[in-house]
Amino acid sequence: MNLAPILIFAYNRPLHLQQTLDALSSNSEAKHSNLYIFCDGAKPNMQELDLKKIESVQIIAKNENRFKTVSVIKRTCNYGLSKSVITGVSEVIKKYKRVIVLEDDIVVSKYFLGFINKGLEVYKNDKKVFGVTGHCFSTNKSITNNTYFLPIMSSWGYATWLDRWDKINFNGYELLKEIDNRQLADEINFGELQYYNMLKNQVAGVNDSWAVRFYVSMFLNKGVFLYPKIPLLSNIGLDGSGIHCLANPHSFTKTGFLPTNKIDLVKEDVVLKPKIIRVVKNENEINKNALMPKIKKLTKKLIAPELIDLVRRKFNKKRGKEISRLLKLSRFTKTKTNILGKTVVVPDGASFVFMYNEIFIEQIYKYTSKKPEQYIIDAGANIGLATIYLKKQFPQAQILAFEPDPEIYKILKKNIESFEFSKVELINKGVWKEDTTLSFFSEGADAGTLNFSNKKNLKNNINQVAVVNLGQYIYKPVDFLKIDIEGAETEVLHAISNKLHFVERIFVEYHSYVNQEQTLNEIINTLKNNGFRLYISAGLASKSPFFNIRTYANMDMQLNIYGIKQ
Repeated sequence: MNLAPILIFAYNRPLHLQQTLDALSSNSEAKHSNLYIFCDGAKPNMQELDLKKIESVQIIAKNENRFKTVSVIKRTCNYGLSKSVITGVSEVIKKYKRVIVLEDDIVVSKYFLGFINKGLEVYKNDKKVFGVTGHCFSTNKSITNNTYFLPIMSSWGYATWLDRWDKINFNGYELLKEIDNRQLADEINFGELQYYNMLKNQVAGVNDSWAVRFYVSMFLNKGVFLYPKIPLLSNIGLDGSGIHCLANPHSFTKTGFLPTNKIDLVKEDVVLKPKIIRVVKNENEINKNALMPKIKKLTKKLIAPELIDLVRRKFNKKRGKEISRLLKLSRFTKTKTNILGKTVVVPDGASFVFMYNEIFIEQIYKYTSKKPEQYIIDAGANIGLATIYLKKQFPQAQILAFEPDPEIYKILKKNIESFEFSKVELINKGVWKEDTTLSFFSEGADAGTLNFSNKKNLKNNINQVAVVNLGQYIYKPVDFLKIDIEGAETEVLHAISNKLHFVERIFVEYHSYVNQEQTLNEIINTLKNNGFRLYISAGLASKSPFFNIRTYANMDMQLNIYGIKQ
């Protein structure tokens, strides 16, 4: 049998890791398996005791020798669980085409590896099967099948294949928009497992769950997961020791197993059986309702253990509730919220949360300068979040903010007025290669564009808007030029190429539209020829473009390009 490599993700729990390794090594397949242990790095300003725990984890990993090979990957900084899993799995799965994944609090039976590896082999060509797990949901009603399929994944001791992993979209905002646009919010929930809320919280930054993004991607691809009828693993991390698992003496799942538990895995048709789904859903609901009074005394919130909702780490409690409120609104529902003590108008909750997270939490436009009187141009200002952020960073800055969408401009004007800024000029025009009037598609939030050749039946959303040659505003040193204009960026950069010597820093959001000529090379050449050193991050990208092209909003790629004058 082709044995899959085993990946263990560890951080600061040496005792848990040792138990995980001991249990895993009891499997007869262990000595023939390649093991990768990913040790996350320390966070800034950690206490000495915590640093010693991290060091102990690394020592245990280094001393492990009961497997065919042991590779220890020590991160030099703190990745966090989500980034650790996504990057770690992506690194190893490319080589082996399949992987088995455990966290440092999963203790497995001696039959776990045999079951998982056989499942990987038996269902490798069934593309609907996204993974195999040793986890088992609790049910008082016996399930006679040795194995069965569920439409949900489990992140407790699971395995998957490269071609399935490549179908996972880890951009939560894109997933949320697709779920909302297709009105699937209720469908992605499973009994008491509120996956829609988990996804919204991930987008909001309330949690950083990679697993909910895996599940929603699997759901959109009509995928399933293979489960055993009896548990082949136990989670020992529900003792309050973990970053992402709160203390939980009661579980909705079978967390114990007997050494004699063994599953005969025989290939079955890949179908969902309504009776089994009904049993699992109903038992989950019954167990939750019975335990909730006790659990409330111990935790503020407890959700499905295979997708533990992470701690609020980027937002305070009040902000987290407000983000959740915004995400519960129907798309394009106008509302108000608070930013930095001021009330602002929001045309769409989902797009606002995404922009707020990028601009105020991740601070993608952050830079420093000793010069207080900055000259900043915000081309594609939308409702003003970037302008507000930059003005707060540089109170004496002069900012020009362009927004062509008539309705969005009204909101921009109200939002900027609420801050009573001086030296901020709002211009109800788009930027282009010349002064003229053009047709503009208004999406209603953050995706209005001059590029809508592939969009259909949008007559009610088309406006005639004034556009101007941006070059006339670049007549003196520009400290920061932001260009986020949904497809018009190449034409505009060509038009202002003779003015870019004035610009110190530039941000360009590049959009590649399906079936349209790509112009990335033109943008890069224009910026390089004007002395910029470039840094690029992906907003929308395909992990395996030879095999599968990911598209979103009629784009097959979107890049954030940062240029710094050398």
